[in-house]
Amino acid sequence: MSEKQKTAKVKKDSKAKLRIKLKSYDMKMLESSVGKVVGLLIKSGAELKGPIPLPKKRKLYTVLRANFKHKDAREQFERITYARMIDVVETGSKTMEYLQNLAIPVGVLVDVKVF
Repeated sequence: MSEKQKTAKVKKDSKAKLRIKLKSYDMKMLESSVGKVVGLLIKSGAELKGPIPLPKKRKLYTVLRANFKHKDAREQFERITYARMIDVVETGSKTMEYLQNLAIPVGVLVDVKVF
């Protein structure tokens, strides 16, 4: 049996792997959502790695206070995006069903990739 056939056979035998990324501007909301997702995955019988904290992204905005004169008077604002990643190595029998019925708050972006 060639090497390609072995890898193809392994891929067919293994179940789908998931990578779930959660992003939010609010740390408390993100942590509560991660707790919900992890609890649900454990309940469904999935084997997971994480949650893995990803580096926070910081975006700075500088705005002039006056519209015409006083160029030196400026305000600075920042927006920080927090992110967590959960790798599901082996899915359980009801993992996808549980994930579809999960209620996540509006301020949290959830990205699920199957590979």
